[in-house]
Amino acid sequence: MNAFASTLATDPFHARFGCALPRTMRDEITWQHMSWTNFTDRFSPTTGPLRLGSWTADSAAGGRTAFDATFGVGDTIIACAATTYGPIEALTSMLHNAGFRIEILSFHQQIIGDETATFVLTEHDGRREWSMGMDTDAHLSAVRAVIAGANILHR
Repeated sequence: MNAFASTLATDPFHARFGCALPRTMRDEITWQHMSWTNFTDRFSPTTGPLRLGSWTADSAAGGRTAFDATFGVGDTIIACAATTYGPIEALTSMLHNAGFRIEILSFHQQIIGDETATFVLTEHDGRREWSMGMDTDAHLSAVRAVIAGANILHR
């Protein structure tokens, strides 16, 4: 069995959806027959210091979009707004202003049936972590992946 086939045999994402994870993620992570529950707990946590409340987008002038969001940070609800060319630019600006500084080093999306899976490699203070988000909306999938990355890096 070649190395790629061996990796797929232990990849919980491949086992569930029949699609391989991004190559760089596969190469960097030791799977050790991780279950789907363990995989989502590790790469798409639903708990952490940051929770998404709402996310909306409206067209603005000059090809830009006005994004509004609410986040739960501890016991506090904060409202954020940014007008940018895309949701990830808006989100990272909002997170930065809320004290969750991260850099996105790698970004991958795959269509899985009716959903989009987004994988991001994020960094904060020299620590790098992969995260994942899934949603029927590709933009929300990306937002969920970045928020998961922020939660992993800011625990």
